[in-house]
Amino acid sequence: MSELAGSLKILLVTDLYYPPTLGGSAIAMRRLAHGLAARGNQVWVLAPGLKGLRHYIERDGETVVIRCRSLPDLRLTMRPSKSTVRVPLLPDGILERVLERYQPDIVHLQLPGYAGAIASRLARKRHIPAIATCHSIPENYWSPKDKGSTVFRAVQEGIWDVIVALLESCDVICAPSITACDLLHAQGLSKQAIPISNGVDLQVYHPVSSEEEKKALKQRFNFPSGVPTILYAGRFAADKRIDLLLDAIPQVLARTAAHFGFTGSGNIAIKEELMARGVRDHITITGLLDDQSMPLVYRAADLFVLPSEAELQGLVLLEAAASGLPLVGANALAIPEIIRHGENGYLHAPGDHEDLADRLIRLCEEPALRATMGRASLQLVQQHSIPYSVQQYEEIYREAITQAAGTQLSEC
Repeated sequence: MSELAGSLKILLVTDLYYPPTLGGSAIAMRRLAHGLAARGNQVWVLAPGLKGLRHYIERDGETVVIRCRSLPDLRLTMRPSKSTVRVPLLPDGILERVLERYQPDIVHLQLPGYAGAIASRLARKRHIPAIATCHSIPENYWSPKDKGSTVFRAVQEGIWDVIVALLESCDVICAPSITACDLLHAQGLSKQAIPISNGVDLQVYHPVSSEEEKKALKQRFNFPSGVPTILYAGRFAADKRIDLLLDAIPQVLARTAAHFGFTGSGNIAIKEELMARGVRDHITITGLLDDQSMPLVYRAADLFVLPSEAELQGLVLLEAAASGLPLVGANALAIPEIIRHGENGYLHAPGDHEDLADRLIRLCEEPALRATMGRASLQLVQQHSIPYSVQQYEEIYREAITQAAGTQLSEC
């Protein structure tokens, strides 16, 4: 245990980390690292770097980020994106050196992930307890159009076998929602999985304070005043079902006044897709925003939409809810844990762009309903504060360390 009174030495190992990678799991791991450091712990993060075949170290607030050599994700090299995804290149050596130099009390892995799998093996070798959080599933790496294929089913089964085996090798397994834990058990996980929300900073993400602020923020992001703005934030990727939202937009605009905001980046050419549908004049694409601007774009919007069918939680839903927005999302996986149908928003039938359009239209046409549901979102999200999530993880770390120490004594 660390000699600093009450503090822990924690190593987080992840294949996805923000920056540069955009995505809920990448952002959640960084927020966890910062939250743990804010509680007085010593925190190191091992993640892929951007400088090719060399390792380097950088500071990020009170944390130390050890960047291992990496290569671009081959699936994305033909579709360049500002959201850079890197693949660790043989991280065994750097992980060995990190464990030897820093001697962490606990290793926390993000799975599935190559670096996490290596770290799990090396932690066992050194008798260091390992905690794993499962942040993604096979569906996150495939286009929804491929789901019915024989190849997809075979690959999906193989990936799940690997994920479950890796999780079984760890001392404690966590996932960001009850649905995610249930899914792991349905895939054969024998150990108990503990649900811990990714969490959201309620001091950073909060509702707009006045109509004057709302008007100013709309002007800042080029959202028209007097027209409801429907916001999407996140990766522009097939697994997010951007295609469904793009198909719903012409139907919404044909029946009501609305404006759409797209915040993020990815592999789908949003501008070209909107031009093809003849709706470009009703769209604002902000691009990828920095940490200071992201909370503001939520406050500039009037409702939020996430048509994805493969969410183990949906970090952007938490951010939008904390901003006091009504939510619209697919009735799939963990989304119903954040969107309570008829209370703080609407669930649409998965894959049904007409049903999605109907839900958006109703909220656009009823400002009083938007206000009521926005307040419900704000109330629901209180149980997802990031300090509480960080505290839960720290308690799990301490318990795992205590149990590991007891096991080692009994073996002597």
